[in-house]
Amino acid sequence: MSTINEVDIYNYKIEIIKLSEEDGGGFLAAVPKLPGCMSDGDTPDQALRNIQDAIKCWIETAKELGRKIPEPDEYKSEDDYSGKLTLRMPKMLHKLLAEQAEKEGCSINQLILTYISIGIGNEFGRNQFSVGCDGDLYIHEKLTKKP
Repeated sequence: MSTINEVDIYNYKIEIIKLSEEDGGGFLAAVPKLPGCMSDGDTPDQALRNIQDAIKCWIETAKELGRKIPEPDEYKSEDDYSGKLTLRMPKMLHKLLAEQAEKEGCSINQLILTYISIGIGNEFGRNQFSVGCDGDLYIHEKLTKKP
């Protein structure tokens, strides 16, 4: 069983979300590594202060129940990542990507990076994105056409 000390409670990643008026307003603070560990506040600072107590309670309860306590998060900067990713995929998907990249006039790497960027942008609620290119991109036309 993990031994989490007092200093470690401050090392968990905390997500702060603005709540709609329908949900009571204010801000919700949640710790992704500690399922169900959340608190709220009228301001982001208040939610951040309140979540510290929730983290302590979560850890104490987990200890009492003999449950595993996830290790605190370790901050990593961009320098900790190489920017290189090795990826295996089914041959059919590779074929489809190669064909689409050829239509777009770009490399498979560029196409995959574009798709990932669009997906991450959508995940975080971005409604707009821009694509800089030298030529005519089929995907850009397809995505910017009005339905």
